[in-house]
Formats: sequence, structure tokens, C-alpha cells
Amino acid sequence: MSNSIAVRCLLVPIGLEQQLLLPSTVVAEVFPYQKPEPVVGSHPSWLLGSINWRGQPLLVMSMEKILSLPLPSSKPYRTLILYGLESNQTLPFYAFLVTDIPRTLNLTEVGLTHFVSGERNGIVFQVEIAQQGAAWILDLTYLENLLRKYQSHLSSPSVI
Repeated sequence: MSNSIAVRCLLVPIGLEQQLLLPSTVVAEVFPYQKPEPVVGSHPSWLLGSINWRGQPLLVMSMEKILSLPLPSSKPYRTLILYGLESNQTLPFYAFLVTDIPRTLNLTEVGLTHFVSGERNGIVFQVEIAQQGAAWILDLTYLENLLRKYQSHLSSPSVI
């Protein structure tokens, strides 16, 4: 019997053929695509706008634009809602678009090979997952810091 600890994860498809590896505990919900409402003021191209989720406005970002990846030609298939990491809850939830339904897997240390340090802002590591291919592990703190600068754009009545 193995003493390996398994972590429940999601393989999240983005871009043309890339995928992200996220622990399932940071994902609040995956739901059908909802077009983001424009936000007020100047903002970077990766900030797509905001959506109303369970009665609260959330900022929505394009992971492809943050990571400088080619954009898929089709509409995003799903919206992924993430829990904010900080305990003071200045950013309790945020979202990004994904190109298909994420796949769940139980991952052990043995299932991960070939760790390479991230070469893009927002990426901690690139890993190879047995029989699943390459995936990026996100730097969620980096992403949340990017979004925190634009939280004031949510105060517009048009996005609530």
C-alpha cells in the first residue's frame, strides 16, 4: 500500500492547447459562458469586464492575454470562478474564461515529472503530468495583485 498523498486537482484548458493545473480547493464554480460587462475607466486588455455571480460583481480576466498566448478563435466555453487566497477577503472571488470543461484528477507526487520554473509572469512551474501532458501551475498571488488594482471599476452601477 502506497503512502502517497493525493491532491484533487483540475486540468483547466485555456488558449489553443494549453492547460493549467489548479488544486480543486481554489475553484468555487465552473459555469456556462456569460459575456462580461465592460468596466468603467481605462484598464489593460486582459481585464475583460465583470459578471454578476450570486449577486456580486466579479472581475473577469483573459488568461491568454496575461500569459501572452494566442487567443482561440471560438467563444469561451466556460467561466471559472476562483476563491481569493487572502484571509482579509479584499478579493473574495474572481474569474477567468476557459475553453472547455476542466477535468478532475487525483494527483500524487509520482504523477508529476519534469518541473521547469515558470518563464512567464503568472506561472510558477510547468510540469508534465503522467498521461495528461504539460500543464502550468499558476501564481495566484500574482494574478490577485493584478486584479486588486482594478477593483474600484466594480463600483459602477452598470455592472451590478
